[in-house]
Amino acid sequence: INKVVFAGGNILNVKANKRVLELEEVDDAFFYPAAGDDGTPVGAALQIYYELCKRDGKKPEFHPLEDLYYGCEFDDDYIKEVIKKEGLENKAEKYDGIEEIVGELLAKGEIVARFNGRVEWGPRALGNRSILADPRDFRIVRKLNSAIKQRDFWMPFAPTILEERMEEYLVNARPARYMILAFDTTEKRDEIIAAIHPQDFTARPQTLNEWNPSYRKILKTFEKITGVGGILNTSFNLHGYPIVGTPELAIWTFKNSGLKYLAIGNYLIKK
Repeated sequence: INKVVFAGGNILNVKANKRVLELEEVDDAFFYPAAGDDGTPVGAALQIYYELCKRDGKKPEFHPLEDLYYGCEFDDDYIKEVIKKEGLENKAEKYDGIEEIVGELLAKGEIVARFNGRVEWGPRALGNRSILADPRDFRIVRKLNSAIKQRDFWMPFAPTILEERMEEYLVNARPARYMILAFDTTEKRDEIIAAIHPQDFTARPQTLNEWNPSYRKILKTFEKITGVGGILNTSFNLHGYPIVGTPELAIWTFKNSGLKYLAIGNYLIKK
């Protein structure tokens, strides 16, 4: 067996996944991104689907798993009402090109929380419910951990890297769109130093293709200004809390943390 599919909570251990891919016996492997209990209903649904196809004499259709943006989304009208309810009208401004604004803020060293589009399925924030930062300055790690994420200093962050530039930063690079693989990093690691493991310099990246055009605009703006092909991406939540799922929770987290900027829909809120 040279091609293997893995599922189950153990494959959230990205270092183990890295070792599997390095085995000579393994030509390729797929690691199911919703590896915990959140992915179990999909298996149950597929089982019933195959049984129904067999009963009805139909051939099952197969569709590759692509993006994981399966959850709820909220339009600007709803977000506007929440902003008004929270008394933040005077601190919020609507932009047609919010992605460019966010990219410019990141290039200036600002930290921006992002709530946009449909929420991600699975345990990883993949740009729509994320806190974003400039990965070049390791000092930003302390600020993220102490003032915003409120978690232990030793917990590493991860990068989102433009897929067309992944080979510049990752050794034995391959598409890693779900933040479930780990890689050694190249000599260009200093450009993303705040978003990799500080001890062994490995990275648990999200390589970003065309599945999320809005998020790509942020990275492309940041790249245009800085020349760097990635940013720091961590989940939008306080330590011990789930990833924010609604505008109300996004604003609550914004208010109860050291975050200065919140890009929510096409609105930018500034403290």
